[in-house]
Amino acid sequence: MNRQRILLIEDDLDMQHAVRAMLPQTELDLFCCSTGPAGWAALQKSEFDLVLLDIMLATPSEGFHLCYQIREDPRLKHLPVIMVSAIGRRTGMDYAKELGSEYAPADAFLEKPFDADSLRAAINAVLHKKVGVS
Repeated sequence: MNRQRILLIEDDLDMQHAVRAMLPQTELDLFCCSTGPAGWAALQKSEFDLVLLDIMLATPSEGFHLCYQIREDPRLKHLPVIMVSAIGRRTGMDYAKELGSEYAPADAFLEKPFDADSLRAAINAVLHKKVGVS
């Protein structure tokens, strides 16, 4: 069985632990970084099958900027990215409608809080190219 390698870039340690508990450890290897720069460094050193990327890290838009960096890097531009955040609830904006645009160049958006089934469905959809999960 080919294990999927997922990079979670999330500054909330409780959320890192929750995501780890939600994912099947037999099928996935989860790597966690707490900052955008640490996530970028991990992406430069290792290969991943998917990135789970929080929007609000050190700044309210750091996740967006990191996603732009991923899309501009020739080696990483096709790497699937799922943005995760509660920012949509706070701003009233539906980020899922912006997917694939210059504004939100991710493959899917998952609104926090989410449950294990939603997380696994989003990962499976993106890994199997059924994008647009919200």
